[in-house]
This record gives sequence, structure tokens and C-alpha cells, in this order.
Amino acid sequence: MAAHLPVGRVITFANEKGGVGKSTLAFHCAVALAHAGYRVVALDLDSRQATLDQSLSFREGTARVLHVDLPMPRHAVLHHPSAAQLQQEVTRLDANADYIVLDAPGADSPIFRRAVAMAGTLVTPINASFVDLQVFGRIDPVSGRPGLVTCFGRTVADLRSARRRIGLAPVDWLVAKNRVRSCERRQIERIDAALSKLAEQQDFRIGQGLSERVAFRELFQFGLTHLDLRLLPDLARASKATLAEVENLTSEFMSSASPALRVSPPSPGPSVRSSRRVRSAYRDALTAAAQGTVSPCV
Repeated sequence: MAAHLPVGRVITFANEKGGVGKSTLAFHCAVALAHAGYRVVALDLDSRQATLDQSLSFREGTARVLHVDLPMPRHAVLHHPSAAQLQQEVTRLDANADYIVLDAPGADSPIFRRAVAMAGTLVTPINASFVDLQVFGRIDPVSGRPGLVTCFGRTVADLRSARRRIGLAPVDWLVAKNRVRSCERRQIERIDAALSKLAEQQDFRIGQGLSERVAFRELFQFGLTHLDLRLLPDLARASKATLAEVENLTSEFMSSASPALRVSPPSPGPSVRSSRRVRSAYRDALTAAAQGTVSPCV
């Protein structure tokens, strides 16, 4: 394994449960690191959904239509899921990338395990639900104590042990509460208590993902984050709270083992010819997307 690890730090987003916002967090991570000046490769390992790759393609389209420079990770879909192909794609895109962001498929498979095994930082998003905690281990509903380690927890434990046996650095495992609603305070308190016990049992740290905001989802379809709004004149500005949320998310991914900053200029690709009317309509849609607020609870 060691001979085939990329030069840059690998951040893998993985969870065997779907619907937790894994690709959204991977996208925000890749874009935020590019904004910080790092050279970033983003690989989508789920060729069927390809959500991460599509969002970065939308980002390229937005940059070209609006004639604006956006920090741009290099990206691709892994159509042939093998360890050799994964290494080849990283090398093809940028062998000297500072960060490699991997969006793992949402089910156990050889390429899923390879992505987890390669991770310097493993990010596992979860929703504020006891159902989501079941991928780590059983929680006694009466005592709240963790019981047997279950599917994903066992997979990570096995792969961490394999890394230790061959002398690789330990995996920094971050479990990020994602899509949290402001009205779920009581539920979150219970989830936090259970997570703390699981974290002690399985050696992971607990972080915060993105809250359930309409604007996060709306901008995603344009390949944008709130960090990009400052680069787009005449659009609605992101609120300080929203920007802080995205920046705090990025800091969760950064560790003492993160590479030193090497400024990399954005590369949006060639602009396309678009009429003033098309650009105006595009901006109007972006403005509406950027003005989203916290979703109401239902």
C-alpha cells in the first residue's frame, strides 16, 4: 500500500449509509481547499451517481458563462474501480497535488475499502439520527451505552489495523454531524451523548458538517459555494454566519499533518460566448439561490 500512496494528503468521504450529504461535503471541501490556494484533485469513485464530478463540471460551466475565474480542483470519475486505476487517475490529473479528495461509493466494495485505507483524513458524515449511528455500533436504548461494533465501524477498524502493521501514519477519523436543523436541539443533545461514547470506543473525533440551509443546496446545482459569492459581482453577499460555517467546516478537515500552502492559480478553462441576456438570466437565478435561508422544520 505504501508504495502506491499519492504524494498529497488524501481526504476520503465515506459512509455505508446513503442520504447523509457525503458528496456535498466532499464538494465544499475540494472547493474550499482550492480557494485557500492548494492544488486539489477530486475523484468521484461512484461512477453511477457521479454527484461530485457533476457539481465540479457545473462549476466549470458557471465560470465560463459568467467569464469569471473560480478556484478549480482538477476532477474526474473513476469508471474502472481498481486501485491501479485510482493511482493512474491521480497521477494524470496532478501527480503533485497537495490534496486528493475522494468521494467513496455508498456501499462496501474493494474500491470503497481502498479509498478508506488511503485516507490521511477519513470524513464520515451522519444525520442527527440514531439510525445513522447504527453503521458504527449498537446503542442500548435504555442505558445509552455502545455495544457491538457494526459494519462500517468494523471496516474502518480493520483498515486502520492494516495501516499500523505496515508502518503507515494513523488515520484521522472525523465523524461530522451534517444537515442539522436548528429545531432539533433535544435530539442533537441525545445524539451528541451517544456519539461521545462511540468516539471513545472507536477512536474518532466529532465535527460539524453543514446545517440544513436551502442556499447550500441551491448553489450546489451551479457548482458554487458561499465562498465564491465574493468573486461574483452584483450577486447577493453571503451572510457572516454562513461563511463562518463553511470556513469552520474546512478547518475540521485540516490537521497538523496538512501540507504547507502552495498558491495555485485558478484554472476555469476557456470562456464561452454568451449573450448579455443569457448572463443576466444566469445571474438572476444565482441571486435567488444565494438568498436561501434555513429550511423550516416539518
